[in-house]
Amino acid sequence: MAQSILQIKSRLLREYYKDFSKYAKGKLPEKKVAWVTAFVPVEILEALDISYYYPESYAAVIAASGAEQPLLEESEARCLSCDCCSYSCCIEGCLEQEKGPRGVPPKPDVLIATNNQCNTLPTWWNILAERYQVPLIVLDYPGETADRQLAYEYVTKQHRELIAELEKLSGNRLDPSVLAELIANSERSVAEWKQVAACLPEYEIKPTILFDDISFLITSRCKTETAELYRLMNEEIRQMPAAGKDKIPVFWLGYPLWYHPDRFLSELLEDYRIVGSNYVTWWSLNYSGQDVFEKLFQAYNFTFLNLAQATRNERLAQLIGESKAVCAVTLHNKSCKCDFVSAKNIAIPQAEIEIDMIDRTFVDMEKARRQLEILKDAICIG
Repeated sequence: MAQSILQIKSRLLREYYKDFSKYAKGKLPEKKVAWVTAFVPVEILEALDISYYYPESYAAVIAASGAEQPLLEESEARCLSCDCCSYSCCIEGCLEQEKGPRGVPPKPDVLIATNNQCNTLPTWWNILAERYQVPLIVLDYPGETADRQLAYEYVTKQHRELIAELEKLSGNRLDPSVLAELIANSERSVAEWKQVAACLPEYEIKPTILFDDISFLITSRCKTETAELYRLMNEEIRQMPAAGKDKIPVFWLGYPLWYHPDRFLSELLEDYRIVGSNYVTWWSLNYSGQDVFEKLFQAYNFTFLNLAQATRNERLAQLIGESKAVCAVTLHNKSCKCDFVSAKNIAIPQAEIEIDMIDRTFVDMEKARRQLEILKDAICIG
């Protein structure tokens, strides 16, 4: 029987959170547990029947529930400066207080971090490894500037070693055909998500939908249901009215504001319409290749934030061009300076807002209001 969008979302969320303390109620997980950063090759973990959780994503959920501020304060009082990444501060506070909207993630048996997103994460994962006294595996992806063949050999060696370590941990053997099918699931999820994201400039939809629902591409990209979810979303969106032309088309450059009900500064953007966002493209990984190891290398070595600056500039210019935005709101994010660098050399006017995706107290709203008014004046004069 065909499933609805709501049914698929509910099932994926139920499966993901079932071992969190709020739902498990003291019952231990049936599988081994890994905590992972955003761009870990989770297809390998799924193939070995290991559960995996994303603390960064849970920090976003905590902020969306309005519960982040006491946890940030707890973290600063005990261990981390408020200048550190707010994702890490929020989760550290959650772990200290053993409190969160869905409880606390199950204790990890292993921690896996990568450097293909930002260099903060391996450092944070060292803190978690000390807290839980479990093995830490850090995957090093050299990125676009390295010799491709040497990089492929280097990354593939790490992927093979990861498989060997996780086989020992789980007691399971990896079936290459299962891994290949899971990668194919991820490919299908990415392809369907691209169709959804392409709707933003064309249809009268809230960007909140994309900011929130990309979470399934992060936490569940190799599940069979994820591609079906996005296929149904695409069909539903394309039945909506075409976007109006009465507002200024603006490109949102940076993270969503997880604490904000609309995930962006909607109260300051009443005369604007968000027609594009680089964030909703970050997990559109490219799994091209002849075998599973080449596909994993291609996907995880060439994530957006692991590309050369010139390539980032080209990608961003293409996204802005496709969106038909005439200006940009660029977030100078306290927690993620490496993303801000991506805003270099864009050819449209932009307002640079000092802000944070988790810490709602960081932004000066009056200053942001003035910046957006100046942006509007610049567009009108132009």
